[in-house]
Amino acid sequence: MRTVAKENGVRRLVPAVVVAAMIALSGCGRQVTGLDLPSGSTIAPVGDSLIRFETAGPLDFQNFTYVIVFNTSGNNQQPYAQGLNTDFKNWSAFFVVGGGAGFANNPQLEQVYQDPSSGTPRTFNVPIPAGTLSFQPTVPTASAANGFQITFNNCLLDLAPPTSTGTPVVSSNRTCPPYTQIATYWNVSLFTLDRNGSPVDSLGVNGPSDTSYRFQYDTASDTPQNAFKPASGSTVQNPSAQITGIETFATPQNGAVSAPSPTPTPAPTH
Repeated sequence: MRTVAKENGVRRLVPAVVVAAMIALSGCGRQVTGLDLPSGSTIAPVGDSLIRFETAGPLDFQNFTYVIVFNTSGNNQQPYAQGLNTDFKNWSAFFVVGGGAGFANNPQLEQVYQDPSSGTPRTFNVPIPAGTLSFQPTVPTASAANGFQITFNNCLLDLAPPTSTGTPVVSSNRTCPPYTQIATYWNVSLFTLDRNGSPVDSLGVNGPSDTSYRFQYDTASDTPQNAFKPASGSTVQNPSAQITGIETFATPQNGAVSAPSPTPTPAPTH
């Protein structure tokens, strides 16, 4: 993957990786129809989440990287683009899609952790077991013309922190929550990066440097959540890199039930 490089034997993100209150992003500047729910069925399998990354123009996996960042610690803090390749503050894990010609466009998963020997935040590529993730390079709904969606088993993010040389263990339990390492509420951000790995846009209305937005969803609830940029928000020169919104849905075990929020996975605090 072009989006990571080796540093002291550890993989580290390089080019891969609301409203100002949440209300300002919800439904402004566009018609919102939300996630489609076919009669008598669910959007995602039990124990899974679905996330839709919506853009203003057709996806361009060759020239842009699309990043979905999670804060699963339960501290209700948003992971912002400023954490990219610095302290990764409030970043727990992230999916990476695209990144240039000759590179796989299927999502890759990176975990953020603190190196136990130095306390330095680092990233680790997480193996994705077969059958735990589904990628669709289109958005099958009338609410968005462009974008992609990922449906994944929530256990993929229930990761114990790895050592500097060890591989994180992916749980064989396919019905999370309850979790053992992370919290039930996840803060999520979307970013696009150019070929140099610089942020181009974010979920915030004021572009990649915006730190005024917040988006959170409850993985123990089957209530869809979404946030859409108003038409008055900042625009990006290339519409393929312009983020227009996010939609999320989770199907928890045994329906919408509360789950405990265990001790968060260690995350950078500086």
